[in-house]
Order: sequence, then C-alpha cells, then structure tokens
Amino acid sequence: MDDRLADRVGAASGIAFVVLDLIGAFMYPEQPRSDSPPGVTLAWVHDHRVALQWGMILSPLAAAALVWFVGYLRVRVRPVEGGGPDPGPMVLAGGVAVAVMLALAVMPTAILAFMDSQPAGLRDMALVRMFGDLNTVFFSAVSAMTVVFLAALALPMLRRVLLARWVGWLAALVAAVNVVAVWVEVTFSSYHGKAWNAVGWGANIGLIAVVLVCSVMTLAGGSRRLAAAPTPSIAV
Repeated sequence: MDDRLADRVGAASGIAFVVLDLIGAFMYPEQPRSDSPPGVTLAWVHDHRVALQWGMILSPLAAAALVWFVGYLRVRVRPVEGGGPDPGPMVLAGGVAVAVMLALAVMPTAILAFMDSQPAGLRDMALVRMFGDLNTVFFSAVSAMTVVFLAALALPMLRRVLLARWVGWLAALVAAVNVVAVWVEVTFSSYHGKAWNAVGWGANIGLIAVVLVCSVMTLAGGSRRLAAAPTPSIAV
C-alpha cells in the first residue's frame, strides 16, 4: 500500500466509524427506562433480538474503525513549531480508550441477547436488571475517555497546526458536554433523564460529528499540517 492510498484509507476510517456506529445504534428501538420492571427489558430483548445481535456486531466494528482513525490522527498531529507539548500521544491514548469503552459498553446488551437465544432462555430477573443498568453506566466511562480524546485533539487545531480552529472549538465544546454527561449517566436512575437526556445524546452525537468533520476534511486534503514560518537565514 503506497503512502497516498494509506493516507486516504486512514482518513476514510473516520467515516467508516460514523456509518457503522450510527447503523449499529439505530437498528433497534432504544432500551426501556432503567426503572422499568426487568420483565419489560427482557421482552425488549426478546422482541428485537436479531436487530440487537446485528447492532452488537456493527458496534465493535465501529470501535475498530475508530482505533484505525485515531492512529492516523496521531501521525498527523505534531508538536508546535518552536516548542510546546506534543498532544499526539494523548490523542492516540484517548481515542483508543474511547474505542475500547465503546466496544465494552455494548457487551451487556449483547450478553442479554446471547442468553435469550439459548434453549434455557433468561429467567433471572436480577441478572436482567444488572445488565440493563450496566449498559447505561458503561457509557459514563465512554464520556470520560471522550473528554481526554477531544481535549487533546482540540489543542493542535486551536494552535493552527491541524485542520481549522473552528473544529478545535467544536471539539472543546463537545468535550465539555461529555464532562457533564459523566455525571448524568451515573446519577440518573432512569434511562430517560428528561431534559438532561439531551446531554447524553449531545455527548454521543457530538463525538460522531467531530470525527466526521475531521475525517471529511482530512480526506479532502485538509490533513496537511500548516507549515511553520521559515526562519530567515543569516548570510555570513
């Protein structure tokens, strides 16, 4: 694979993450409220088991595409000319952490669908409630890792060494929303946090939006790092 093709595949992997993540998330209706009886959650799993299984297949693949994309971003992010910290390692570490937590966050639902399809079925209601709650609580860890990833990604953009400053401000804003989402997702015992539910959706959709913008801009050629102003040579 030549450098040009590798560059385009790396840039396009962000779009692949967005497409797979959205399809995987919207293949089935949203989970019942966390304070619903476990039987309601079990009925939801049983009625939409095939869709849930496909969603659980696509979501880890989306996480894998995100790992590829953040690896590509790490290559693009460089220290600021003239000194300053290199945010590249934190972009890579934060992005990989987000991908890992996204893959883990769908596992409770995947296990429910897996057990429901077995001959013995799923009869332990306490187990159903636990896995249903884990699906919600796991996303607080996703939000926490997203804060690291987006904050690190915003730095080179705000310093005008990667893409555009407005993308950096967008990443910083979404990072702030994810800070609030960590609290919302672990303290609300209901799946629907009324008006606060918008924070959770904003955190998730915001991450997808930032990755999509970065992917499209790098694919279009905007991934080239801005060159530093040349230092004038002194003739001796």
